Amino acid sequence: MPQIFHRSANTLSRATIFGAVFVIAALGWVGYEVQGSPYVTYAGVRKPQPVPFSHQHHVAGLGIDCRYCHTSVETSSFAGIPPTKTCMTATRRSGPMRSYSSRCAPATAPGSLCNGRG
Repeated sequence: MPQIFHRSANTLSRATIFGAVFVIAALGWVGYEVQGSPYVTYAGVRKPQPVPFSHQHHVAGLGIDCRYCHTSVETSSFAGIPPTKTCMTATRRSGPMRSYSSRCAPATAPGSLCNGRG
C-alpha cells in the first residue's frame, strides 16, 4: 500500500503538537500571572472611607492601642477592618464623642453628616 503523506509530515505533526502544548501552557501561565497582578487585585489602590476617620486622633490623641480595634493584627498579614460594634462601644465610652456618634450612627443614610461634608 502506498504512503499517503510524505515522511516529513510526521515531523511536522510532532512539531505542531509540541507547539500547541507550549502555547497553551504559556497562555495558562500568563493568565495566572495576570490574575495575581496588582492590576486585577487592586493592590495599593486606596478606597474611599464612608466615615471620616483619623488614626492620628484615636491613637496619638486618645491613646487607644491599635489592637483594640484591629484584633487580628498579630496573627494575620492584614490588620482587618473593625466591626461597627467596636467603634460604637469605644465612642459610647468617651463623653465628648456622644454627639458625634449619634450623628454618625446612620452613616450610610443619604445626606449623612459622616459623608465628609458635615
